[in-house]
Amino acid sequence: MNFMNKFLLVITIAGMFLVGMSSCEKSELRATEYDLPTSQAFVRFAFLSPGLPAVMIKVNNNKINGTNTSGTVGLFPVNSNIAEYAAVAPNGALRLSLANTGTSNDSVVLFTGNLTVDAGKFYTTILADSGSTRRLFSVPDDFDKLSDSGFTRLRFINATGKSPGLSLVRIDSSSATVVSRDTLFRNIAFAAATNFITVPTNPTNAFLRYRLVQTSNGAIVGAPFTPLVGNASNRRATTVISGGIWQTTFTPGISFQIVNQ
Repeated sequence: MNFMNKFLLVITIAGMFLVGMSSCEKSELRATEYDLPTSQAFVRFAFLSPGLPAVMIKVNNNKINGTNTSGTVGLFPVNSNIAEYAAVAPNGALRLSLANTGTSNDSVVLFTGNLTVDAGKFYTTILADSGSTRRLFSVPDDFDKLSDSGFTRLRFINATGKSPGLSLVRIDSSSATVVSRDTLFRNIAFAAATNFITVPTNPTNAFLRYRLVQTSNGAIVGAPFTPLVGNASNRRATTVISGGIWQTTFTPGISFQIVNQ
Protein backbone atom coordinates (compact mmCIF):
# COMPACT_ATOMS: atom_id res chain seq x y z
CA MET A 1 0.00 0.00 0.00
CA ASN A 2 1.55 3.34 -1.07
CA PHE A 3 1.48 6.58 0.96
CA MET A 4 -1.60 7.99 -0.84
CA ASN A 5 -3.65 4.86 -0.17
CA LYS A 6 -2.63 4.95 3.50
CA PHE A 7 -3.63 8.63 3.70
CA LEU A 8 -7.03 7.95 2.19
CA LEU A 9 -7.56 5.01 4.53
CA VAL A 10 -6.80 7.18 7.59
CA ILE A 11 -9.27 9.86 6.39
CA THR A 12 -11.97 7.23 5.83
CA ILE A 13 -11.54 5.74 9.31
CA ALA A 14 -11.50 9.18 10.92
CA GLY A 15 -14.68 10.11 9.04
CA MET A 16 -16.43 6.96 10.20
CA PHE A 17 -15.36 7.70 13.79
CA LEU A 18 -16.74 11.25 13.61
CA VAL A 19 -20.06 10.05 12.16
CA GLY A 20 -20.32 7.55 15.00
CA MET A 21 -19.58 10.27 17.55
CA SER A 22 -22.24 12.49 15.95
CA SER A 23 -24.83 9.69 16.08
CA CYS A 24 -24.10 9.10 19.76
CA GLU A 25 -24.45 12.76 20.54
CA LYS A 26 -27.80 12.97 18.73
CA SER A 27 -29.14 9.97 20.65
CA GLU A 28 -28.16 11.53 23.95
CA LEU A 29 -29.84 14.82 23.09
CA ARG A 30 -33.21 13.12 22.56
CA ALA A 31 -33.75 12.60 26.31
CA THR A 32 -35.77 15.53 27.68
CA GLU A 33 -37.70 16.02 30.92
CA TYR A 34 -40.90 18.04 31.20
CA ASP A 35 -42.58 19.35 34.33
CA LEU A 36 -46.38 19.07 34.25
CA PRO A 37 -48.42 21.87 35.82
CA THR A 38 -49.24 20.86 39.39
CA SER A 39 -52.39 22.99 39.47
CA GLN A 40 -54.17 21.03 36.71
CA ALA A 41 -55.87 17.65 36.41
CA PHE A 42 -55.19 15.52 33.33
CA VAL A 43 -58.22 14.01 31.61
CA ARG A 44 -59.01 11.86 28.61
CA PHE A 45 -62.67 12.20 27.63
CA ALA A 46 -64.60 9.22 26.21
CA PHE A 47 -68.09 10.12 24.98
CA LEU A 48 -70.44 7.15 24.54
CA SER A 49 -73.84 8.82 24.55
CA PRO A 50 -75.84 7.63 21.52
CA GLY A 51 -77.65 10.43 19.74
CA LEU A 52 -75.39 13.18 21.06
CA PRO A 53 -73.90 15.10 18.09
CA ALA A 54 -70.35 16.39 17.77
CA VAL A 55 -69.85 19.02 20.45
CA MET A 56 -67.56 21.68 21.85
CA ILE A 57 -66.01 20.68 25.17
CA LYS A 58 -65.75 23.49 27.69
CA VAL A 59 -64.36 23.36 31.21
CA ASN A 60 -65.05 26.46 33.31
CA ASN A 61 -66.18 28.10 30.06
CA ASN A 62 -62.83 27.45 28.35
CA LYS A 63 -63.06 25.48 25.09
CA ILE A 64 -60.47 22.71 25.14
CA ASN A 65 -61.06 20.76 21.90
CA GLY A 66 -60.11 22.14 18.50
CA THR A 67 -62.65 20.58 16.16
CA ASN A 68 -65.87 19.25 17.68
CA THR A 69 -65.81 15.81 19.31
CA SER A 70 -68.42 13.13 18.56
CA GLY A 71 -70.80 12.67 21.47
CA THR A 72 -71.88 9.21 20.33
CA VAL A 73 -68.43 7.61 20.07
CA GLY A 74 -65.76 10.25 20.55
CA LEU A 75 -62.39 10.63 22.25
CA PHE A 76 -60.53 13.75 23.29
CA PRO A 77 -57.61 13.88 22.92
CA VAL A 78 -58.29 11.82 19.85
CA ASN A 79 -55.34 9.40 19.66
CA SER A 80 -56.21 6.17 21.47
CA ASN A 81 -52.86 4.55 20.63
CA ILE A 82 -50.75 6.71 22.94
CA ALA A 83 -51.26 8.19 26.40
CA GLU A 84 -52.69 11.65 25.63
CA TYR A 85 -54.51 13.85 28.15
CA ALA A 86 -56.04 17.32 28.31
CA ALA A 87 -54.98 19.58 31.20
CA VAL A 88 -58.14 20.96 32.86
CA ALA A 89 -59.13 22.79 36.03
CA PRO A 90 -59.70 20.39 38.97
CA ASN A 91 -63.38 19.76 39.71
CA GLY A 92 -64.31 22.13 36.90
CA ALA A 93 -67.73 22.70 35.35
CA LEU A 94 -68.12 20.68 32.14
CA ARG A 95 -70.34 21.94 29.33
CA LEU A 96 -71.00 20.25 25.98
CA SER A 97 -72.58 22.47 23.38
CA LEU A 98 -73.15 23.35 19.75
CA ALA A 99 -71.50 26.55 18.57
CA ASN A 100 -72.91 29.56 16.80
CA THR A 101 -71.61 29.37 13.23
CA GLY A 102 -68.05 30.66 12.91
CA THR A 103 -67.62 31.28 16.65
CA SER A 104 -66.87 29.47 19.90
CA ASN A 105 -70.01 30.88 21.50
CA ASP A 106 -72.67 28.45 22.70
CA SER A 107 -75.75 28.12 20.53
CA VAL A 108 -77.34 25.07 22.18
CA VAL A 109 -76.07 23.56 25.44
CA LEU A 110 -76.59 19.80 25.36
CA PHE A 111 -75.06 18.66 28.62
CA THR A 112 -73.66 20.15 31.83
CA GLY A 113 -71.98 18.42 34.74
CA ASN A 114 -69.18 18.69 37.25
CA LEU A 115 -65.84 16.93 36.86
CA THR A 116 -64.66 15.06 39.94
CA VAL A 117 -60.92 15.24 39.26
CA ASP A 118 -58.02 16.34 41.46
CA ALA A 119 -54.96 18.37 40.56
CA GLY A 120 -51.88 16.41 39.55
CA LYS A 121 -53.79 13.19 38.80
CA PHE A 122 -54.79 11.41 35.57
CA TYR A 123 -58.34 10.30 34.70
CA THR A 124 -60.56 8.76 32.08
CA THR A 125 -63.83 10.72 32.12
CA ILE A 126 -66.83 9.05 30.47
CA LEU A 127 -70.24 10.27 29.37
CA ALA A 128 -72.54 7.28 28.85
CA ASP A 129 -76.22 6.47 28.19
CA SER A 130 -78.52 9.05 26.60
CA GLY A 131 -81.24 11.63 27.23
CA SER A 132 -82.22 12.27 30.83
CA THR A 133 -80.25 9.24 32.05
CA ARG A 134 -76.87 10.34 30.71
CA ARG A 135 -74.15 9.57 33.25
CA LEU A 136 -70.86 11.43 33.71
CA PHE A 137 -68.16 9.71 35.75
CA SER A 138 -64.39 9.87 36.10
CA VAL A 139 -62.05 6.95 36.80
CA PRO A 140 -58.49 7.50 38.10
CA ASP A 141 -55.87 6.13 35.72
CA ASP A 142 -53.87 4.48 38.49
CA PHE A 143 -52.20 1.37 37.09
CA ASP A 144 -50.00 0.94 40.17
CA LYS A 145 -46.72 -0.75 39.24
CA LEU A 146 -46.01 -1.35 35.56
CA SER A 147 -45.53 -4.91 34.37
CA ASP A 148 -42.34 -6.63 33.26
CA SER A 149 -41.59 -7.43 29.63
CA GLY A 150 -44.03 -10.00 28.24
CA PHE A 151 -46.95 -8.71 30.31
CA THR A 152 -49.26 -5.71 30.25
CA ARG A 153 -51.67 -3.99 32.64
CA LEU A 154 -55.36 -4.14 31.68
CA ARG A 155 -58.60 -2.58 32.97
CA PHE A 156 -62.28 -2.71 31.94
CA ILE A 157 -64.90 0.05 32.23
CA ASN A 158 -68.59 -0.75 31.68
CA ALA A 159 -70.10 2.27 29.93
CA THR A 160 -72.98 0.33 28.34
CA GLY A 161 -76.10 2.20 29.42
CA LYS A 162 -78.69 0.25 31.47
CA SER A 163 -76.68 -2.95 31.16
CA PRO A 164 -76.62 -5.84 33.62
CA GLY A 165 -73.30 -7.08 34.95
CA LEU A 166 -70.79 -7.76 32.16
CA SER A 167 -67.69 -9.95 32.13
CA LEU A 168 -64.58 -9.81 29.95
CA VAL A 169 -63.14 -13.14 28.82
CA ARG A 170 -59.68 -13.82 27.32
CA ILE A 171 -59.68 -16.58 24.68
CA ASP A 172 -56.39 -18.14 23.57
CA SER A 173 -56.80 -20.82 20.90
CA SER A 174 -55.27 -22.60 17.94
CA SER A 175 -58.38 -24.53 16.82
CA ALA A 176 -61.96 -25.23 17.79
CA THR A 177 -60.75 -27.92 20.20
CA VAL A 178 -57.58 -26.28 21.53
CA VAL A 179 -58.99 -23.37 23.49
CA SER A 180 -58.04 -21.68 26.75
CA ARG A 181 -60.59 -19.33 28.35
CA ASP A 182 -59.92 -17.01 31.29
CA THR A 183 -62.46 -14.64 32.79
CA LEU A 184 -60.42 -11.50 33.41
CA PHE A 185 -63.19 -9.35 34.92
CA ARG A 186 -66.48 -10.69 36.25
CA ASN A 187 -69.89 -9.04 36.67
CA ILE A 188 -68.91 -5.37 36.24
CA ALA A 189 -71.92 -3.08 36.68
CA PHE A 190 -72.77 -0.07 34.53
CA ALA A 191 -70.56 2.98 35.30
CA ALA A 192 -68.10 0.79 37.21
CA ALA A 193 -64.41 0.21 36.51
CA THR A 194 -62.05 -2.57 37.53
CA ASN A 195 -58.55 -2.17 38.87
CA PHE A 196 -55.68 -2.81 36.50
CA ILE A 197 -54.48 -6.41 36.44
CA THR A 198 -51.42 -8.01 34.83
CA VAL A 199 -52.03 -10.26 31.82
CA PRO A 200 -49.66 -11.94 29.34
CA THR A 201 -48.95 -9.82 26.29
CA ASN A 202 -48.75 -12.68 23.81
CA PRO A 203 -50.91 -15.81 23.41
CA THR A 204 -49.76 -19.35 24.06
CA ASN A 205 -51.62 -20.50 20.94
CA ALA A 206 -52.05 -18.92 17.51
CA PHE A 207 -55.08 -16.72 18.15
CA LEU A 208 -55.83 -14.26 20.94
CA ARG A 209 -59.10 -12.39 21.30
CA TYR A 210 -61.29 -10.93 24.03
CA ARG A 211 -65.03 -11.40 24.35
CA LEU A 212 -67.63 -9.45 26.33
CA VAL A 213 -70.43 -11.55 27.82
CA GLN A 214 -73.49 -11.10 29.99
CA THR A 215 -72.47 -12.54 33.35
CA SER A 216 -75.83 -14.10 34.24
CA ASN A 217 -76.15 -16.34 31.17
CA GLY A 218 -72.87 -16.16 29.24
CA ALA A 219 -74.53 -14.56 26.18
CA ILE A 220 -72.02 -12.84 23.89
CA VAL A 221 -72.26 -9.04 23.82
CA GLY A 222 -71.03 -7.47 20.59
CA ALA A 223 -68.22 -8.89 18.46
CA PRO A 224 -65.02 -10.50 19.76
CA PHE A 225 -62.00 -8.23 19.40
CA THR A 226 -58.22 -8.40 19.27
CA PRO A 227 -56.59 -6.85 22.35
CA LEU A 228 -54.60 -3.68 21.86
CA VAL A 229 -51.38 -4.92 23.46
CA GLY A 230 -47.91 -5.86 22.31
CA ASN A 231 -44.25 -5.38 23.14
CA ALA A 232 -43.53 -3.90 19.72
CA SER A 233 -45.78 -0.92 20.39
CA ASN A 234 -44.64 -0.55 24.04
CA ARG A 235 -48.21 -0.60 25.35
CA ARG A 236 -47.76 -1.22 29.04
CA ALA A 237 -51.24 -0.33 30.30
CA THR A 238 -54.54 -0.24 28.41
CA THR A 239 -58.23 0.29 29.14
CA VAL A 240 -61.12 -1.51 27.42
CA ILE A 241 -64.43 0.43 27.43
CA SER A 242 -67.83 -0.93 26.41
CA GLY A 243 -70.54 1.31 24.98
CA GLY A 244 -74.04 1.28 23.50
CA ILE A 245 -77.30 0.98 25.41
CA TRP A 246 -78.76 -2.32 26.59
CA GLN A 247 -81.73 -3.74 24.64
CA THR A 248 -81.86 -0.88 22.13
CA THR A 249 -80.74 -0.31 18.56
CA PHE A 250 -77.59 1.28 20.03
CA THR A 251 -75.84 -2.09 20.01
CA PRO A 252 -73.78 -2.86 23.13
CA GLY A 253 -70.17 -3.95 22.71
CA ILE A 254 -66.58 -2.81 23.02
CA SER A 255 -66.25 0.77 21.79
CA PHE A 256 -62.71 1.78 22.77
CA GLN A 257 -59.34 0.35 23.64
CA ILE A 258 -57.17 3.13 25.05
CA VAL A 259 -53.46 3.20 25.82
CA ASN A 260 -52.74 4.60 29.30
CA GLN A 261 -48.98 4.10 29.39
